[in-house]
Amino acid sequence: MAIGGALSIGLIGIKAFIIQVQAFISPGLPYFSIIGLPDASLSEARERVKSACHACGLRWPETRVTVNLSPASMPKRGSSHDLAIAASVLSAAGAIPPDCLNEVVVIGEVNLDGTVLPVNGLLPIMLHVRERGLRRIVVPYANLDEASLV
Repeated sequence: MAIGGALSIGLIGIKAFIIQVQAFISPGLPYFSIIGLPDASLSEARERVKSACHACGLRWPETRVTVNLSPASMPKRGSSHDLAIAASVLSAAGAIPPDCLNEVVVIGEVNLDGTVLPVNGLLPIMLHVRERGLRRIVVPYANLDEASLV
């Protein structure tokens, strides 16, 4: 059994909040679930993230994978958490050293071919990251100009 984690940022309107993304790999038949009040697009993240990892040549765990998005009381919308989910699972699987993701916010949508797509609403995300004193954030390359404004 292994746990990996990263941070993401949720938005309700322009109000941002931190999401702790934790992946738990445990014995059992292969199954991938996302819990913590996800919307339909986050439920679809299971297929996007798994396919993207395979397309990039990264080994997906052939066992039970559970991803928790915390706080569970806050609704999570959109696909901007895909990259944080992938990073958390890969960390739990040992492909990313756990220390690499400490206090790191990871934002990005992934395509089935592994391409990282830009996200909407990056400015309020960046402002929230700065207000919280977090110093490292991973953003899609296409969002770099917007990210550099903060």
